Amino acid sequence: MATRRTTLKCMLSAAAAVSFCLGSLVVHAAPTQVEANKAIVERYLKAMGTSGFEAVRKEVQAKDHKLLRHEFENLKYNAEGSELAKLAQPDVKAIPDRSNTITRLLGEGDMVAATLKVKGTHKDNFFGIPATGKSFEIDEAAVFKLANGKIVESWFMAEEARLLRQIGAPLPARKDGKVIVPPHYNDTREFDVALKELMANPVDTPEYRHKKVLLAYKSKPENRPADYPAGGKPYANLLRGGIDNIVERGAELNVQGSHGQSIKDRQDTIANVIAEGNLGMFQFRLNAVNAGPLYGIPASNNDVHDWEIGFAEFDGDKWNNAWYLGDELGFLLSIGNKEALNYLVSQPAAK
Repeated sequence: MATRRTTLKCMLSAAAAVSFCLGSLVVHAAPTQVEANKAIVERYLKAMGTSGFEAVRKEVQAKDHKLLRHEFENLKYNAEGSELAKLAQPDVKAIPDRSNTITRLLGEGDMVAATLKVKGTHKDNFFGIPATGKSFEIDEAAVFKLANGKIVESWFMAEEARLLRQIGAPLPARKDGKVIVPPHYNDTREFDVALKELMANPVDTPEYRHKKVLLAYKSKPENRPADYPAGGKPYANLLRGGIDNIVERGAELNVQGSHGQSIKDRQDTIANVIAEGNLGMFQFRLNAVNAGPLYGIPASNNDVHDWEIGFAEFDGDKWNNAWYLGDELGFLLSIGNKEALNYLVSQPAAK
């Protein structure tokens, strides 16, 4: 009997060991779908703009992929249908030494968002801008949707304003004299609506609480939850503002100004919000009227609809660090007057 009990015990122990080992193998060998999606996006972003991108793109991008926004949206639209587009060279020739370093990466469900540093040297015509030979380092943000291991939608926003400042080139002028502002679409909704939908299905997770803070921040005060932080900004530190280049350029020109004073009837509308761990992202559009001066730029009274994207780092449930990237070049193009178009880079003196 003792022998049978010993044998059975050994068999059960062996089975448990096998089960434990198989369970461990499953955990380590089969990453979650979110982790798999992040790995695909990481590979895609690191290859963008390089000679190896086409091979990666064919492998991970769906055949019916939709490019919702080009990384250099304003430069692209400004060149389209003109001689500027004919002069432009492929990205890999215009910036042959481009490198992309991912600085943030988070995912939720079928979505992944990232920020990256893009470095390179401007060595050939880029959307109508002749080679300057100057190096640059700019920020970029990207948002992706994936299905079945493929990228089905992608959205990009590069720091075009800093690129122009660093290479010392103004927005290239078209021979027809037109200034083309990229279109905006009905692809966002009110923050209050998104917040109400989120709070209708509460989940006791950090990610739910983080998204609730982000959505409540730009919702009407009367619609915010009772546990929303009272008074002032809900974050402790602002690592980057949405119009840093405009502010820095204003300091260079020794002119005073304010983003808030330059617009009226502002209403931000949300496109996407996701959270993972201690990170959150919300992608939104600023909608307003340019009714006041902006760092010496007179008001045009034009409507402005420019993108912003924010990344949040939480310490527990406290929003610690905030980082924003705005479409500064698009904002200036929307203002549309000559002072706005000539703001970022000093123009050569007339001969």
